[in-house]
Amino acid sequence: MISFSAFGGDYDKYASHTKTFFKNLRKCNITPFIIFDGCHEHRKLKTVFSRLRSKLKGTARLDPVTQDSLHIFPYLLKDVFTQVLNELQISYTVCAFEADDEIAALARYFDCPVLSYDSDFFIYNVKYIPFNTLEVKAQSIEEKDNKFFALECRLFTVEYFCKHFGDLQPELLPLLATLLGNDYVKKRVFNKFFSQLKLQKTKKKKNSQQRNIHALFVWLQNETFDSAVQKVLGRLKKHQKSKVCAIIKRSVEGYHNNQCQSLKYFNLSEHVSIKSKELKMPDIIDEDGSDSENEKSETDVSSDSEDSTEEESVEEAVEAIEIKDPVKTGPNRLPDWLVEKIRHNQIPKMFLNLYYHHFHICNPQAEDFTEDDSFFCVLPVLRYLFDLLTDYSHDKCFYIGREFRHYRKFIIDRDYSVQRPFGITFPELGADQLKKCFYHFIDIKLPNLDWSDIELLPTNFQLFAISLLWWISYCNVPEFHLHSLVLTYIMLSVIDERTGTSRGAFHFNNRHAKKIEEFRNRVADEANDELFLNKNKVLYEDCVVAASVLLKHFEIDESVRKRPKSYDIKKIHCMAQFQVSLQAINSLNTLCGSPLDCTTYYRCYNGVFVYNIALKLENQKDPMNFLRQYLKGSHTVLLLYKSIFSVLNNLMEKMKLSTIPWSPKKKRPRRRRNEPDENDISFVVKGFESDVKI
Repeated sequence: MISFSAFGGDYDKYASHTKTFFKNLRKCNITPFIIFDGCHEHRKLKTVFSRLRSKLKGTARLDPVTQDSLHIFPYLLKDVFTQVLNELQISYTVCAFEADDEIAALARYFDCPVLSYDSDFFIYNVKYIPFNTLEVKAQSIEEKDNKFFALECRLFTVEYFCKHFGDLQPELLPLLATLLGNDYVKKRVFNKFFSQLKLQKTKKKKNSQQRNIHALFVWLQNETFDSAVQKVLGRLKKHQKSKVCAIIKRSVEGYHNNQCQSLKYFNLSEHVSIKSKELKMPDIIDEDGSDSENEKSETDVSSDSEDSTEEESVEEAVEAIEIKDPVKTGPNRLPDWLVEKIRHNQIPKMFLNLYYHHFHICNPQAEDFTEDDSFFCVLPVLRYLFDLLTDYSHDKCFYIGREFRHYRKFIIDRDYSVQRPFGITFPELGADQLKKCFYHFIDIKLPNLDWSDIELLPTNFQLFAISLLWWISYCNVPEFHLHSLVLTYIMLSVIDERTGTSRGAFHFNNRHAKKIEEFRNRVADEANDELFLNKNKVLYEDCVVAASVLLKHFEIDESVRKRPKSYDIKKIHCMAQFQVSLQAINSLNTLCGSPLDCTTYYRCYNGVFVYNIALKLENQKDPMNFLRQYLKGSHTVLLLYKSIFSVLNNLMEKMKLSTIPWSPKKKRPRRRRNEPDENDISFVVKGFESDVKI
């Protein structure tokens, strides 16, 4: 990962690589259709929280040394990806719930491969390209007189896969996946079946799961779907059979689903509705399961107490099975107006869980784990979003956030609510009313904000500025952090546009050595006190001079490389709070019909650059004066910088906001004895007993 997650994410580099990838697809005449997962289904929640625990455990260890091995995604990475898709006009949509079935159905409709990391697509009846087998650089191919470009990859098909296992019937693969356990049913439901399955002797060392998989492949070679299901159900007790049969049916149908709602959202003129055929299940023999002599395993017979414990475990697993389908039927399905807005990207998909489950799950990022969760500073925004979407009809929603190195469920009650802007429901709001909802909230939570000052700023900086003001209002922010963020915006949104996105300081300075010297020695115009806020009037010559000084700050500072312990987690935590604020304000803006231009994250934030500039300014009594000397010769760049700060200072003065003095970082305390066990996820299973009101 080239995103330096320990410093909060180098989004400009990630965006550049993403653009290169999709441009290579176009070069090869490949048209991508992208489908994202939506809301978490109930059956997935235990897996979701288990992964969250692992992410928090990894993020707690994040630093410049470990960042390459931990693979923690920076906070805004997914948003940057969709912003690149929008810029390149690449089609994408968001499902109401999990996207696997829709992706497979779309692939069958087009007879095209699925590109993914998800191994489930080995089982779906589709062509599948694992992402890690794809060579992303386009290669030139010549055949006869034709020249074209192609990407090298490995393509997997069900037919070839089944042929490798003795001409196994393809329709048996979903059954195999179900028997091994999935989100619908736990593997222990089939414990008795596996205990009587003949395991093959082998010289190779294999764990129990590998032996079971191999034995299943061998057994299924001589079975049809009906005979296999009957034999599996035959190992269950009479009262368990109908429920397990129903869940097998639902699991297998998911792998053969042909319904693809996404077709119409990709503006395909040839869209047709394809109905899935209902799977016909074999008749259930209505009697308790018995052992089959010819399928007994070559293992010892367990004791009565072990059998009793195993039966209790199976009973619990069967009882835990939910037959209901929250996606398609019943009162639990998402309303059409919400699905349409999500599909058309008018509501950020992060709010689906907030609407459906009444909770928002934290997105772990680099921060100080001895301090409060950085997301706490935007809980009022979260509550307002929840109130708008649910018509102010619930007393509380929840934030599943971090407490030390673990996660906990926090109650967000009506104390966080603001007065309702209109007396009608969210889907009834018109475009102008939606936009007023945004201003209504900001005016209450950022009192005395002067919108006429905001309008002076460049349009792509206005939400960024509001996010800065929110950050200063709800967090402890030192002045030099503010300077580092404004300078980062100018570097990525102004200087890069003039000089290109070169990131090698040595190469840039060598290539432009004569220009830099010439431009630096120019006589600048006399200074004036007028605001200079048109970024399009910043001169190319000034940008070259500024870039020659600033480009080196895109690399990790040598002091951090030589002394990893100098990595200042307090600075990182403060910037984490800003990223949270930036996303929350932009999300509210999107939900309210985008009254202001959305912030393009990769044109305003680079974590390493922000950190290095903060280090540079940390001990400066007057950061503004220092930067005047540091960027000497880049006159219009400095004018823009000074003018933006003049507006920000004016806003802060009217709002009675101020920055704080900076104190050196403190050592991380040892883990407290009363911290919860990191392996404890009982509150997930038992219904979130560990609520904390904040």
